[in-house]
Amino acid sequence: MTAQPTSEWQEMFAPCGLGEAQTTMALNVVRRGGQPFLLLPAEPRLAAAALALYPAQTAKARAAKGFLNFMLRLGLKPRLERGSLSLAPGDPFARFLASRVGATNPPRFAMLAGNPRAKGRRFVFLLFDSNGNPTAVVKAGGSVAARRLLELEESFLQAAPKETRGLPKLRATFDSLRVRAFAMDLFKGDSPAWDDTGPLCELLTSWVAKDKLVEMKKLGVWQRLEAAAGDAPLPKSVMALAETRFHPALAHGDCAPWNVKVAPGRWTLLDWERGELAGVPGWDWFHFVMQPAILVRGEPVPVLLARFERLLTGEQFTRYAQHANIAGSERTLALAYLCYCTRVTRQADGLETVAELERATEKRWFP
Repeated sequence: MTAQPTSEWQEMFAPCGLGEAQTTMALNVVRRGGQPFLLLPAEPRLAAAALALYPAQTAKARAAKGFLNFMLRLGLKPRLERGSLSLAPGDPFARFLASRVGATNPPRFAMLAGNPRAKGRRFVFLLFDSNGNPTAVVKAGGSVAARRLLELEESFLQAAPKETRGLPKLRATFDSLRVRAFAMDLFKGDSPAWDDTGPLCELLTSWVAKDKLVEMKKLGVWQRLEAAAGDAPLPKSVMALAETRFHPALAHGDCAPWNVKVAPGRWTLLDWERGELAGVPGWDWFHFVMQPAILVRGEPVPVLLARFERLLTGEQFTRYAQHANIAGSERTLALAYLCYCTRVTRQADGLETVAELERATEKRWFP
């Protein structure tokens, strides 16, 4: 059986003309929820290396990934769905991919597809050089929403201070009528555990601008939150934050384990389309701890609320709060974070649970 690539990412490549010479690339297709989400090279060694693209989170997903990796590294060929992609000669996007590995012909690659339910779905390509070594990463999208998110991420990475820890380096960009894309270095390593907050604390502390004080109402995130609150008024406790002054922090906006690569002595965060040069301290920490609890472990709201309270009173976060000048406002900022999730970002999965958690925290903390 040959599985055709989804049209959304196939359309990033120019179609082959009738009778035109073309390059056909054999691929293996891994599905999730019935949809292709991971395309692997046909060669087992390359396919095994390409599994690093997939940040498996649940125990079931990690076990499946581990078993597939074991089979491929033994040189075995698991019964994966076969697919293929035909590339037209001279296709601009294929040439851009080739340029990232110093080649003239389209390179072998693997691809991880983004969440199909998320607006602005993007695709991550892992490129291999002529010796079959993973060499570079390209992030791409063709829809209007995807192009906008890629533009936001490019702009943030270009504007962020170069010495900032945890940021990838932008290596090249590409823009055509079909696709927008940018290239980054390859980051090896796995995602951290959801409770690995020691390195997280150190990284987020380094993002706090201790030489600045800012009022909450001056931040872009606050202005977006106020603008989005028309149909869902903000709690009075959150509105009172407008005049609060603290040290702003560089913010990722979607800081979750699956967006982190861990190498010895270094964390690198990917997916910076929600990045803020001046954001709210603490929100990235809340996101890192609470999103896996909601989306991966499916914890009920009473357990989530207890987890939030332990986080806010823990020794590490207490030190961080003092460093960022938010001590005394931790619970209000936590509720504001939940309000931002339900009104502004409106995440594709888990939104109902976040909304229920928002109501529970307001009732418990600000009766």
